[in-house]
Amino acid sequence: MPKQVKSRVTSVKVHPKRGEIWIVDLNPTIGDEISKQRPVVVLGVEAIGLNLTIIVPLTTWKNDFGKIWHMIPIQNKTSNGLQAYSGANCYQIRSISNQRFCRKLGAVSSTELQEITACVQNCVEL
Repeated sequence: MPKQVKSRVTSVKVHPKRGEIWIVDLNPTIGDEISKQRPVVVLGVEAIGLNLTIIVPLTTWKNDFGKIWHMIPIQNKTSNGLQAYSGANCYQIRSISNQRFCRKLGAVSSTELQEITACVQNCVEL
């Protein structure tokens, strides 16, 4: 039987803002969806009256990611709160409940946010 992981979702109302980096709990998932507690970049915020936010998950950077067009590098620095050089996986964009948000780390730069936004537009062919 798989090990049970305690979820750390919050019942406190959070208000993530575009460009912020948060730790969220993406479990449970199905198939190839990116999982576990991880940092994400907030791309879209509540705009239609639902308690949902559009996010792009981050993962630790691997050298092969430089060859993958939908991975945007994010350098770890004090302003974003990341512990390691990371990649925004724009192909894994998703809308999540605000209850999945655990804690805010920081924010990406405006340039990084523009790169992520452009990459997401390419992923969904806008």
